Amino acid sequence: MRRWLITGISSGIGAALAKAALARGDHVVGSARTEEASAAFEAGGAGRATGIVADMSDPAQVAALADRALAAGPVDIVVNNAGQSLFGAAEEVDLDDARNLFEVNFFGPWALTQALLPHFRSRGSGTIVQLSSGCGLNGTPGLSAYCASKFALEGLTETLALEVAAFGIRAMLVEPGAIATRFISHGTQEAQVRIADYDFLSGQGKAVLDGYYATAASPPELVADAILTALDGETLPLRLPVGDDMRGALAHKAAAFAALADR
Repeated sequence: MRRWLITGISSGIGAALAKAALARGDHVVGSARTEEASAAFEAGGAGRATGIVADMSDPAQVAALADRALAAGPVDIVVNNAGQSLFGAAEEVDLDDARNLFEVNFFGPWALTQALLPHFRSRGSGTIVQLSSGCGLNGTPGLSAYCASKFALEGLTETLALEVAAFGIRAMLVEPGAIATRFISHGTQEAQVRIADYDFLSGQGKAVLDGYYATAASPPELVADAILTALDGETLPLRLPVGDDMRGALAHKAAAFAALADR
């Protein structure tokens, strides 16, 4: 039986992964933003689910989440899944809104990872799973702040994996493409300022994303299954792209680097 700490378990990938882990007989400590979501998670966990209310943008709450999770027992796997997005061109995005986004998508995962690393080092084992995105590999017009936060998470995790390998600690970036969750409709804010020259993004871009996700998105269970399969393998990959559309994203990135190498 493995013990998990998963952030953002109320819906989407976090909910699917928590459900799959519980179905295996594991114990899951999960964070949610509301008491209602936390209570619902515990009620469906057959006594092996612990719900904790935490705002990942608040360092004090992140620290308390780690303390409460460890008080319930040793943690084998931490999954930094909670996140949000911000739609708008780079020129339109308010920098305070961008900073708030980074608190949830980047500094929150970094803080939670820091809080658990002494525990992992003392045990000589532990796995850190970071939910990145295809937007962490390629820029997407209209999602400048979100892409920037995921690019930052990628850089942090690449370095972290090298730093902690000697302690028996593993790290993996999960890079989903379009996934059928409420992320676009409920997890994406709009830039407060609109500039007419960007109407092709601000006025239509989010609607285009909504339409794309409605037709091309994969179920969140696909991501959960991929994560479990990777964790069960002998060697944990640094990157785990998930979804048919990620093939195109990876090919685009590879072609860009190949073009640089040919110069």
